[in-house]
Parts: sequence; structure tokens; C-alpha cells
Amino acid sequence: MVPCHDNVSSDFYSRGASRKTTETHVSGTFPKDIVIEILSRVPVKSLMQFKSVCKDWQFLITQDRRLIDSHFDRWESRPNLLHIDPLQQKGILHTVLDFSFAESESLQQRISCAEIVEGSGGDKQVEAIVGKVRITDDQWFLYNQVLEPVNGLVCFVDWERHAIKVYNASTREATPWAESTLLAEENDKLAHENRNKEIKCHSNAIYQFGFDPEKREHKIFCFWRLIARPKGKTRYNTMERPDYESWEALTVGRDTKWRRMNAVPNENNQIKIKQVLPPAHNKRRQVYGDGTIYWSNKEYYSQRFGDTDPDDPDVIVAFDVGSEKYRVIPIPEFILDEPRDESFRLPIGMLVLGGHVGLLYRMEPRVVKLWMLDDRPDKKLENCQRNNTNWRAETITLPFECCDCRVGGFGFAGNSNKILFECRGCKNSIGFVSLYSYDRRKKICKKIEMDGVSSFTLHSWRSMITTFTESLFPVQPPSIAKVN
Repeated sequence: MVPCHDNVSSDFYSRGASRKTTETHVSGTFPKDIVIEILSRVPVKSLMQFKSVCKDWQFLITQDRRLIDSHFDRWESRPNLLHIDPLQQKGILHTVLDFSFAESESLQQRISCAEIVEGSGGDKQVEAIVGKVRITDDQWFLYNQVLEPVNGLVCFVDWERHAIKVYNASTREATPWAESTLLAEENDKLAHENRNKEIKCHSNAIYQFGFDPEKREHKIFCFWRLIARPKGKTRYNTMERPDYESWEALTVGRDTKWRRMNAVPNENNQIKIKQVLPPAHNKRRQVYGDGTIYWSNKEYYSQRFGDTDPDDPDVIVAFDVGSEKYRVIPIPEFILDEPRDESFRLPIGMLVLGGHVGLLYRMEPRVVKLWMLDDRPDKKLENCQRNNTNWRAETITLPFECCDCRVGGFGFAGNSNKILFECRGCKNSIGFVSLYSYDRRKKICKKIEMDGVSSFTLHSWRSMITTFTESLFPVQPPSIAKVN
């Protein structure tokens, strides 16, 4: 450990010196560059303890952008596993857990973070074994949905209050709930415009989570589908076309309130943006990679819930987090018309590997085909203009049999050569998930275990199991950030 003497730091600041004067040396001992280089190699769990070493280290670990960015770049290639699991309450079955929490006064929450390391045992079928498990059991907060992690941060959604909370899975720091006032404002407007009629605005809100690599900021977006109906009428379903839409955004660590925005389509799109927006179901999976949020309007999951229009074009929608603009990427005919059983026509999932976004199609019970699109910055315009030369395919044989849409794939953070497959089981084991690590180079798929446990619970929309990257990214502005 690099020594750091708090008494030196205290004397230094008592003489009125500013924080900027310590750019060269930290607490008068080692040059700042050396301290940052050393601390960037330390796991987050240890850094949380190092905050108490001295005030300078506390500042570096919680607020210094050089250390935060350097630490993330160094640890991005080390895969971690995140399992968020609302614990079963007494007398409540897993199958109804999603609904029971809405009426609960308290919620027991388990968050397991673990590093994925190469297996050292003799079992050749188990290559990736989860080690260094950290479990957090707390009386937490109520929420309805959890969005997949982006650079170490997780977003929780409360549908009832139209609010979000962002949580760093490594530092365990969280934001306060950020509630939207949009629906209340729209209802006030309707009440004012229709004084003789009792009209209420119904809504369906879809949340998205991403990261702006240029500004190094996380953002949450909410797409509102709004429809005006007389009070007492049932809420509209997701197949109904809304009266109008509205977008809101919130920048983590900077905004304290939601801001209205215009989601501008890219001028080079050849497909009308209205044909593919929005993703109608708020539980539809979206994936993030390299500054872009992706989703498909024709996933198998959407058809299963009846929230996709058969007349809509087959496309991937790409939303740039920094510019807050859309692109629409047509899926080529040679993928759509590929010979396969009619029940396998739609993709069963999406994933991101490096600068590539992929669609997974089921070919046979144990075989899936991965179509990868090179969507790096110099390819983005081509992809919107139906240039199909950037697509590549690979066939993957799985060690388990796919059941409907009960298989999914995730990219390993910082490693484009590995895929995490999840098998959600069939009717006899619907509440559990088995994980497999697939090596694209060796074409080998092996099971992931955690302390001898080979399956994980996944029983409601409040549950999640995926890969994530350890990070120090703050979730609150420096002025109000709390140091634990």
C-alpha cells in the first residue's frame, strides 16, 4: 500500500491551499500519477476501504475522473457476474412473486457479485467457475423492473411512481428516487382543456439505460406512450396506437430532475421512424454497446406477448446516447428468408460483442445461428442504407436443448470472444436458469458454477442474471455524494 499521511493533508488544507495545488503530489508523498496508476489496479471492494486512508485518497476514489476512467479501462476486460434476486417471502410462491411485491411493506434483496475465473478442477465440462462471491442481503426498496447494467451501474424502475434509482453494484452507492412529473402535468392539461368532460391520460412508459463514451456519463431515457380516455375506462393495451408520444432523459450524477427531449431520427434513415417506434412492451430487452442502445421490433418475445405489429418492417433500432438520435438498421432479406422452421422465424435474442450487435436465431433444438453486424462508427451510415456487407454469421451448437424463447445470450464485458448463454429451463424448471460460457474461437460451450451451484433463480421481472464490469462511476453529483 502507498503510504498517505492524513496529518500532512490536514495541515496542508488548514493553510488555505486549494485541491488543485495537489495535482503533482498527493499529500506531499508520491506523485499523483503514480498513485493513480497503483490505485487503478486495485479491486473496487478494497478501494472502498482505502477511502479512509486520507482525504486525498477519498477524493481520488470518489471524484477524480482520471482514476475513475483509468480504473474502468483496466478492469473492463475482467468479466463479472451479477445476480439480483428478490428473496422468496414466506407463503408466497416464486411464480406470483412479481405481483406480491407491489403490496409488500418491505423487500429482502440479495445481490451477488462474483468474478468469473477459469476452472481449475478436473471436470472438462466445467471451464468457467464463479469465484470471490460477494452477497448483499439488505432490507431494500420496492421496485417493478431492473434494467441491465451499463458499465457497472444498474437502474431500478418503479412503475407506480414513474421513478428510477441508479445503483453501483461495486461501490453499493445509490441515487435517491428520481420521479417524473410528466404524467401528472399531462393530466392537469387535459383537465384544463376538457372542463366538461372527465378525461384521464393513460400511459405506457418504456425505460432505456445507456452511456455516453465522449462525456463519460450514464443516461436514462423514458419513452411515454400516452392516450386520453374518459375516466373509468380500462387502460389501453400495448397494441393500441397512442394519441401521442413524449421523451424524457436524466443524466446520472448531473440531473436531479427529468428533462423533456426530442428523440430525433437520423436524416439518413430510409424507413420512417414512426413505423418502428416505440418498442411497445416495457419488458422487452434492450442491449447497450459502445454508446448505442439497440433493440429489435421483431423478437420472438414480442410476438409471444402480442405487442408487435406484423406490418412493421424487420429492423434493428439504434439509439445514440450522446446525440440522442435514432438510426434504423434494416435486417437483410438473406437473414429473414433463411431456410428454417416457421416457428424459428423471429430472433430469440440480441447481444453486443465489441463493436458488433448480434441477432440470435434458433435453427434446431440445440443449434442457434448468430448474425453479427459490424456497427462501428465508420460503418453506421452504411448499415442504415441497406449495405448488407457488414453482416457475418456463425453457427453455435449448445449443450442443452432450446425451449421456445427460453434461451438468451449476453456478451462478456470487454471480451468479444466469449458469450454467456442462459437456459431458462422448460415447464418443469421455469424458475431456474443454467449458465454456459461459450468460447467463439474454440467453439466450446461449458457450464458456469458458483460454489457448486449450477443453476440460479430467475422468477420475476425484478430478477436479473448477467455479466457486468466493475467500476467506480459515481451515481450522485460530487456536492451531495455521500462517502460511506
